[in-house]
Amino acid sequence: MPSEPPSTAPSASASGGSRRTSGDPSGEVADPSPRSRPIVATLLGAEALLLAAAATYCALAASRGILDARFGTGMAIFLVLFALAAAMAARSILVKGRFGLGYGVTWQFFQALVGASLLRGGMYWQGGLALLLALAAFVLLTRLVRSTPLPQGSD
Repeated sequence: MPSEPPSTAPSASASGGSRRTSGDPSGEVADPSPRSRPIVATLLGAEALLLAAAATYCALAASRGILDARFGTGMAIFLVLFALAAAMAARSILVKGRFGLGYGVTWQFFQALVGASLLRGGMYWQGGLALLLALAAFVLLTRLVRSTPLPQGSD
């Protein structure tokens, strides 16, 4: 008796959701575009570098007396932590991890909020850059959600 070809119908996962398989035995959904992961990782990496640059500015401004020492130091530490998280998210995106998607999407919302505040405060090119990066990264991240494998849980 001939064997049936792999099904392309939706298959139920352990969590009750359905995912369309690509016909291979692993059941992974193909990336919407093979080049989208490096692009998203590059955008998150650029955001990490910009956060690190802002942290450096805050630390230097605090040491030179431009900013209050406690405020500048605290802001620098805060920005370094978020820069590290954005860099980890970029790495996670490249290896098809889930952390990068969740953190990346959430970060884009916060970044858009900050960008809108910058525009309202009269910092037009900074706010425009923040909004442009946030919008581009958000759109690309949402395209990757279906192609990132879910963690395999044992029942």
